[in-house]
Parts: sequence; C-alpha cells; structure tokens
Amino acid sequence: MSQPLLFEKAGPAQLDSIIQLLQSAKLPTDDIATANPDFFIARSGDEVVSVIGLEQWGELAFLRSVATLPAWRKQGLASILFEKLVFAAKTAGAKEIWLMTTDADKYFLKKGFEYADRNEAPEAVKQTAQFTTLCSSTAIVMKKELTRTKKLLFVCVENSNRSQMSQAFARMLGGRNVKAYSAGSKPSGKINPKAIAAMAELGYDLEQHSSKSLDEVKQYAPFDAVVTMGCGDACPWMPAKKTIDWVIPDPREMNEADFRQVRDLIKSKVEALLKEL
Repeated sequence: MSQPLLFEKAGPAQLDSIIQLLQSAKLPTDDIATANPDFFIARSGDEVVSVIGLEQWGELAFLRSVATLPAWRKQGLASILFEKLVFAAKTAGAKEIWLMTTDADKYFLKKGFEYADRNEAPEAVKQTAQFTTLCSSTAIVMKKELTRTKKLLFVCVENSNRSQMSQAFARMLGGRNVKAYSAGSKPSGKINPKAIAAMAELGYDLEQHSSKSLDEVKQYAPFDAVVTMGCGDACPWMPAKKTIDWVIPDPREMNEADFRQVRDLIKSKVEALLKEL
C-alpha cells in the first residue's frame, strides 16, 4: 500500500480489473457491456482497490457497483468516490440518483438517500438489467434528490378528502421542488369519489393516489412541514421542521358546491405554505 492513491474516472484499460473486483464482492457484472456505465475508481499503482458505477439518462441517474477490496476498507475510499459520482451526475444534469441494495440501506441513508416505493421508480430505472433480473425482487429501492426539495406531509383522519387534495395541490403547484405525501390517522382505504371529481375539474387525476396510514409514510421522514387537518390527538408525532394545523371542515358529506369551496380553500392554503417555505 506504499504507492499513492489516485481517484479518477476509469478507462477501458481498467475494465477487467473492475469486473474482477465487483465479482469478488458478489455484485452483478453481466450487464456491464450493454449498460456501459461510467466507473470511478481508486487505484494504487495499477491495482483498482475501490470502485463505484453510474448510469445516467438525462435528469435520472442510477448508482451501481460499490465495492472496495477488504484490505482497503474503512479508509473512506467509497465516500470519496461517491462524492465524485454525485458531482459528475449533477454536472451532467441529473436531478435524482436511484439505487438498489440488499443490505447497505443504512449506509446509503447516511449519504442522503431515502427509501422509495419500487413501483414508483422511473421507467428508465425499471428497464435496467439490475432492476429486472440481476437483483432480487426483494432488493431495497432508494433515491437521492440532487436538487433541494421540500418534503411535505398532509394528515387527516381518513386520508380520503382533505389530505389527498392537499397532496395533489402541493404536487401541482410545487412541481419538482416539492415531494408531497398524505396519510390518515384512521385511513378509510379509499378516496372519496367527490374528491376525485373535484380535482378532475382542475385536470388532476386523484385516482392515481391511494389511502395510506401514517406507518406507511413515516419512512419518508423527516419532513419540512407536517400539516394536520382535524385528527387532533389521533395524529402521532412525526419528525418535521414544523407542524401546522389547518382549520378545514371535513367535506365528506357536503354537496358539490360546498365541496368545491373546501377544495379552493385548500388550494389557497397550499399556495401560502409553499411561498412560506
């Protein structure tokens, strides 16, 4: 280990060494020729001692193949390569990095990744060989936002009306700068058809949502703001920079005209919240 370490983007001459290192770590290599990822390496002389891989499609990137030789571990090499990978991805225009792992999720949580729903992975990620065949169907899917986004959680009792519309407006008005979630303290398991119809009038398909419990969204904490809407003591504490309570009547039994008024009130409150944040 006397030779100085060099950190660099790998070239074709190092590919065989990279594949050997990945195979020794029991990581998939069958798709390297077709996926043609970029690799960033640490090397001592001609020996590749640590590697990380990146696939990128415009604003989306996929982190793969993190491995370090046993004798070189616990020296921060993977972290240095990770920073180089993130810089390269950002420079090339990436806004999100996705990955799959079977046992390193705690490590990647420390790197700013969060758990993601497998079904919500972008199509480009779903088409990778690692997603479709090389990694187990039980592998953990994670993602990291490269642009600073605000994470918002809207909570009511049933997660069928108010919180669902709030989540929808946050997505509509906040765009890529906002990650919005909703949940219920006692979720009904369905979305009120009145809410679906009211949002459809504004061009939003609320049927793409699902009614969730607080346990199902706690993995996305901490949030920049948690907004409650009448569940009171039934809403347990959730890690957040701020917690806000909106006084909004439950429109479940209202007629269409009154339901629209509640919808529009929610829109105005979401607009104000986004400006505040």
